[in-house]
Amino acid sequence: MFILDRRTFMAATGGAFAVAATGTKANAGLSGTEVFTADDAGFLVGSTVILGEKKALLIDAQINVPSATRLADMITATGRTLETIWITHVHPDHLLGLAVLMDRFPDARPLTHKSIRPLIEQSAPGTLAYLSATAPGVFADRVIIPDAWEGDSLSLEGERIDLLGPLHGDTGLISALHLPALDTVITSDIVVADTHVWVEENTTPEALANWRKSLDLVESLGAKTIIPGHRKADSRNDISAIHHTRAYLDRWEKALADTRSAAELHAAMMAGNEALGLPYALERAVGAIYPK
Repeated sequence: MFILDRRTFMAATGGAFAVAATGTKANAGLSGTEVFTADDAGFLVGSTVILGEKKALLIDAQINVPSATRLADMITATGRTLETIWITHVHPDHLLGLAVLMDRFPDARPLTHKSIRPLIEQSAPGTLAYLSATAPGVFADRVIIPDAWEGDSLSLEGERIDLLGPLHGDTGLISALHLPALDTVITSDIVVADTHVWVEENTTPEALANWRKSLDLVESLGAKTIIPGHRKADSRNDISAIHHTRAYLDRWEKALADTRSAAELHAAMMAGNEALGLPYALERAVGAIYPK
């Protein structure tokens, strides 16, 4: 399960806040999307706002108060009424900002897939307690548990939004979304762009094979726009993110087979990848193989 150690969290939160928004426009139906990208302290999480003419639907809620507050400001600036907040998976960097958003948009309905809700209910309160003790005031004061959603789609102003899976990605259950009207897939942490990949939970050939099947499924949809779960502010939202993720998984599997120490594994994954964001993800992955 994703959780921060004190040393890494304090280092991360020392950075300046940076955010970027990018978007896609529809030819018909939905108006488009806007993507909020958190800074390093927010783990470069991308949250996507799907825009109707008058209403909006948000995908993922960020981790901390600063990130969620900036995201809320962006939503307010769209002029739309936030109707739904969809949480794609259990990891806290996509979830713990939900209380901030609900304070700003109390009429929005928080939802997650029915198979993911029990995981959130089980892990989120303890994770928030740990993080709040590590950095008082940085995180929300409570956990919001999203309602369980039974269906295979969502809708915004009558436009269908297909739910994919849940699929295997950097954790076992991630509910991605396909927006046919926008020729867009919002992948959450099935796909990332220009960052290290959170592979801590994927250390066996079987797990990696399942992740590759998810990448293949997303690619098979042929969507022009692919919005990854982690990205840099200037990352492209297209098929290059799938290529990046797949290549990283291939390299990870080879490095696991070829190296014999934490230092060797770390070096094998860093060589040529020095510019990638989220080096913390690699530190955690190496630690999962070679615990101290």
